[in-house]
Amino acid sequence: MFVIEFILFHYVEIRRWQDIKNPGSVNQDPIFKSYSLPPNEVGYPGGIFNPLNFAPTPEAKEKEIANGRLAMLAFLGFVIQHNVTGKGPFDNLLQHLSDPWHNTIIQTFKG
Repeated sequence: MFVIEFILFHYVEIRRWQDIKNPGSVNQDPIFKSYSLPPNEVGYPGGIFNPLNFAPTPEAKEKEIANGRLAMLAFLGFVIQHNVTGKGPFDNLLQHLSDPWHNTIIQTFKG
């Protein structure tokens, strides 16, 4: 699953980088030539990816990007937590809540 997600994100980011280098070059669909995206801001998909116009200002766009980056870091934390403990975030939370004095990060790294 991680590999598929990585490949898809890589494809999207490469297309965005191509749009920054050559504005408007990625508006044409690479597979279905009859489809194209409406004109939009360079490097920011907008259009069909923002149907309710949630980010009309540069400040809102910056907040959207920051929240996306924060979500990616949170997911990375889940992956690292699973690799260290062998359990998911909810299992670890329930384990900690059942015995908060003995199920902490210090005991995890000791054992």
